[in-house]
Amino acid sequence: MSSHFSCIGFPVDDMDAYWTLARRAAAEGIRFPVPDVGALVRWAPGEAPGPLTLPSPTSGRGESGWAHPRPPSTGPEIWAQVNQTGEVTGATPFFATGEPHTLAITGIGEDPEEPLDGWIDGWLEPSEPDEPYSGAFPMRVGLVDFALARSRITTFPTTRRVEIAALTHEAELYENEAAYRTAPGEIYRPPLESFASTAHAGIDDAVEFAEATALVSGRVAQARLLINPVSEAAYWWMQVSLRGVTLHVFADRETLGKEPRTGNILSASFWLIGRTAEPGDQGTRGPSKP
Repeated sequence: MSSHFSCIGFPVDDMDAYWTLARRAAAEGIRFPVPDVGALVRWAPGEAPGPLTLPSPTSGRGESGWAHPRPPSTGPEIWAQVNQTGEVTGATPFFATGEPHTLAITGIGEDPEEPLDGWIDGWLEPSEPDEPYSGAFPMRVGLVDFALARSRITTFPTTRRVEIAALTHEAELYENEAAYRTAPGEIYRPPLESFASTAHAGIDDAVEFAEATALVSGRVAQARLLINPVSEAAYWWMQVSLRGVTLHVFADRETLGKEPRTGNILSASFWLIGRTAEPGDQGTRGPSKP
């Protein structure tokens, strides 16, 4: 069964598997206390130093890099959530790419059902430092470290470095642009190199809460089959280019259906999950306790 977790090689077929994974992450990961709420725990098994691929296309229009001097690490992560009594209350998958984007943040919000979950709205890779709306397109990104970042993001617009992983819901691969434009069938295919954020699709419609999802079409710039160090399950990593930026995309083999190749066209829906690049987030290792 496909899920956000299987996109990065953690097969989660039922709720028992979900809670087993969440509790392992909470026990083995690095703990970040969240005052009056509990803690976030980052479990990054088998993380590797350096960017995901060298050489690689730039992550966006700007220079890739972190806001502080520690070297970036890459690999699949699980972020567990722990309440004040030490009970594990949830888990979120993420993939550290080592290549953060610049995001001009225009808003922030909390998940109405989960106090440790939330999102940011913004424009990706603004071309003008003092003009946030000069970015390639608007997007909503869920944050695995929202509970840590929300107190830092208080004025808008503001620019931050954010690692973003696009976890695939549904996908279709086409050999090339011609195949994409002439494919038979009545399934809607968005214009090539388009990015439609669910949260920004109906600007005139009042929506209480919208997921951090998007419908995207772009060109595959690179692709590689990765192996999860814990489950040994294989999954696909791709760099997908559109409108002058490059997204890191992850999908399980079942969802993708076939091997992606450079030059293919990918049309897909994604969940966008991110992590802020901030100094001082070192955490403490060890099992989570109240």
